[in-house]
Amino acid sequence: MNTKIDSFDQKILALLQTDARMSHAEIGRQIHLSQPSVSERIKRLESSGVIRGYHADIDPAAFGYQMTAMIRLSTQQGRPYAELVAQQAEILDCYTVTGEDGAVMRVLATDVAHLQRLIDKLNRYGSTSTAIVLTTHVAGKAVGMPTA
Repeated sequence: MNTKIDSFDQKILALLQTDARMSHAEIGRQIHLSQPSVSERIKRLESSGVIRGYHADIDPAAFGYQMTAMIRLSTQQGRPYAELVAQQAEILDCYTVTGEDGAVMRVLATDVAHLQRLIDKLNRYGSTSTAIVLTTHVAGKAVGMPTA
């Protein structure tokens, strides 16, 4: 992906990350570009893969989830857990990482018993370490240009 992102593109991306349903005309008004220019830029950002998609931000409580946890999985067996992780709706993110852990996952659970059942499934692939999230200070932060 060698798309050059200029200051107008950065402004468009910041606005879309705040409200993906914002009209191209409104974006143009806010950044002082014409609606056709905004539309063309967005189309270019989509086709080049900078914009990967649009989604709705859903409250997990609407599905009965009352807790979020981070589960670390240590395994020396490659990634045999990949199929399970892909099938479990409760596992929102799974990252293969460096260090002692093979994977780190962000999961949702309806209660402690539900979390325990999920941990038991993952324990078939190695040892787990779990931390229940008490407070979220930053989540879903917009992606921006590096500052350092």
